[in-house]
Amino acid sequence: MALCKAEAITIRLTDFSETSQVAAFYTREFGRLSALAKGAKRPRNNFEGRLDLLCHNAIVFARKTRSTLHTLTECKLLDRFLGLRADVSRLYAALYAAELVRETTPDEEGQPPVFDLLLGTLRALSDGQPVDLTLLLLEVHLLALTGYAPQLSSCAACGSENLPKRSIAYSPALGGALCRDCRRRDPKAAGIPAGALAVLDKLAARKLQRTATLKLPTGMLTVLRKLMKATYCHLLGHEPRLMRYV
Repeated sequence: MALCKAEAITIRLTDFSETSQVAAFYTREFGRLSALAKGAKRPRNNFEGRLDLLCHNAIVFARKTRSTLHTLTECKLLDRFLGLRADVSRLYAALYAAELVRETTPDEEGQPPVFDLLLGTLRALSDGQPVDLTLLLLEVHLLALTGYAPQLSSCAACGSENLPKRSIAYSPALGGALCRDCRRRDPKAAGIPAGALAVLDKLAARKLQRTATLKLPTGMLTVLRKLMKATYCHLLGHEPRLMRYV
């Protein structure tokens, strides 16, 4: 077994035995992976105070070739994001962000931009940035990075650029905006103001660090969050467990 180093965010912890836990990490180098933290539940252990949910860590693990459950050997705490622990709404938002990343990414496939997106989201939430806006940017960027970005500038069904000027049908099932002729192909398609879709398109090009300078009307933000929630529910085939809290 080779020893590997990684920059990691703890996205899930589950009990393995009376004394050990399995930690699910999203890492910059290896993507999503799981590692057994032996003895982590003992009063005195090698990970005391460092192995915790939603923490930024530098880890060392023994990588197995015949199993996807590796062995954690070292864990150095880099950031605990204390702002998340002081506000339950921010904690739920962070847990939701981790859940989306966990559910939309494959095992052990390094995607540094996804890691940076999750890390930036946790920092923004911990630092007091607006929760809904921070989550909207995460949802938009994560779709783009994982290859599921909706088609917004032309019809997702036929490719026509002749979209309505005011209200545009949006279909998560068909992959984005629909022209008038294709709207009937999805009876569940929702009518969205054309301006809202234009904003959504621009958000995809916006860096998360610039959230503080971005202002959206409350009504627009509400519409776009509902749109993203519908998109993820279709993509995953179910409603994410934490979605109802954000």
